Amino acid sequence: MNSNFALDRRQFIGVTGLAAASLAAGRVGADDAPRRPNIILIQTDQQHHGVLGCMGNPVVKTPHLDRLAAEGVRFSNATCATPFCSPTRASWVTGQWPHTHGLMKNVDGKSQWLTDERTNLPNILHDAGYACAHFGKWHLGRVEDIRAYAHQGPVREQNKGYNQKVGRELKLRVADIKPPRVGLQHIEMIPSVRAFHERWKNEKRRSPQDLSVIGRSALPVEYQYESWLADQCISFIEENRERPFFATYSVSPPHAFWIAPDPYYSMYSRDEVPWPESWNDRPNWYAQSQPCRMVEMMGEEAVREYLRCYYAQVTMMDEFIGRIIERVRQLGLFDDTIIVFTSDHGDMQGAHGAMGKSLPAFYEEIVRVPLLVRVPGSRQGAVSTTHAQSVDLMPTLLDYVGLRVPDSVQGDSMRGIIDGTYEDDERPAFSERGRGLGARRMIRAGTWKYCVSIGPKRGIRKELYDLAEDPHEMRDLAGKPRFRDVQAYLDAQHQAGLREQDDKHTLAVWPEA
Repeated sequence: MNSNFALDRRQFIGVTGLAAASLAAGRVGADDAPRRPNIILIQTDQQHHGVLGCMGNPVVKTPHLDRLAAEGVRFSNATCATPFCSPTRASWVTGQWPHTHGLMKNVDGKSQWLTDERTNLPNILHDAGYACAHFGKWHLGRVEDIRAYAHQGPVREQNKGYNQKVGRELKLRVADIKPPRVGLQHIEMIPSVRAFHERWKNEKRRSPQDLSVIGRSALPVEYQYESWLADQCISFIEENRERPFFATYSVSPPHAFWIAPDPYYSMYSRDEVPWPESWNDRPNWYAQSQPCRMVEMMGEEAVREYLRCYYAQVTMMDEFIGRIIERVRQLGLFDDTIIVFTSDHGDMQGAHGAMGKSLPAFYEEIVRVPLLVRVPGSRQGAVSTTHAQSVDLMPTLLDYVGLRVPDSVQGDSMRGIIDGTYEDDERPAFSERGRGLGARRMIRAGTWKYCVSIGPKRGIRKELYDLAEDPHEMRDLAGKPRFRDVQAYLDAQHQAGLREQDDKHTLAVWPEA
């Protein structure tokens, strides 16, 4: 194995060649000046990497995303910077690891958030003449703090149009909706979910968001918030069709609340959703975590209902995403537009007896993410096995539009891989939680995954999995004499990664091999 994995960024970009130079030049306008390509970034929240038809899922219906994969490149080994929302989202737009940009946890009213002072992708594109807009979930503080998005104003002001539409056209008041409800959405729950819902409301150790809201939404599809967001995104594209634009369509589903309207809810049954092989494999150190306690309270039928609603949400979002892409085709912009689809982290899906994302672990279910990249003039229907990371998104897009990658960026351009001139199956992937004492780190190298947890009270815990022989991570090989050399190699690779990523706090307490 090659231990010198950290290619210098300029060397990496240099070997990618000029296969897509015509795209970077873009169309020639009336003044004969080259036009940079448009960019549409599509983000779902908490989408399991395997809940896509193009990933081989035999049940889920995602025709529009499957077509996008057929027209571009699918990364089968994409990973998130942190299996949590805000840290990964900040890594997308800064090209930096969470320990560098500083957003180590989800942003709330009390924590640090992303400000205009930190170099970010929207501002770079805005300063280069792009029309920029972000539709939907930001989760990095106040979106209006980023000058590229200042014209949009606060999210609550943006959402007034949606609230007025629903209230005016449906003539509904909150008082008219029978509980349980989420805003104007009346939720129909099966008995086992309702029993869980009533019990979970009184749970003392639970997240602020009610994760027990699972069922059929009575709000018609056309009044779903994400449908309205798609309309806003389309309007922005139509208004800016004559100039380069950067549009982000960022939606919460398939994140909680796990609710979906018909016809999507009725497309699936509880009996047909894939069931995890590791359902009964629950390590003791995770047994008291919220995701495992929830599953114990729910029981199998309620977990299957959660999966049914999850799949329904994925199909609903596929429909809305398809509407945006189809409008781009109709406007004649498809051959001038880069389209990226990804998610900030995955979902446990019942694996290891857990649901959601909040398990303090690095299981494949939450650390791997879907990533589809469609670049006009580049490869179609290709699959890359190279590890792609959250920090790579920013430099990749800047590379394609011909803008300089800032020195602060810690990721690498994936342009050569997308264009098919470069592949690196030995490039490792990293993921992180915390830093210094209390840090958790993961490295994924080849078919091996190695996780290290450092705690002042818990001590040091190591996990080693051979994903080729044990894809469901049910046999921990750490500490076994037969795999001593592998573990030592991965320790060295991990330390090299910490140095490359300038994570001094964690490197200072990193255990000896």
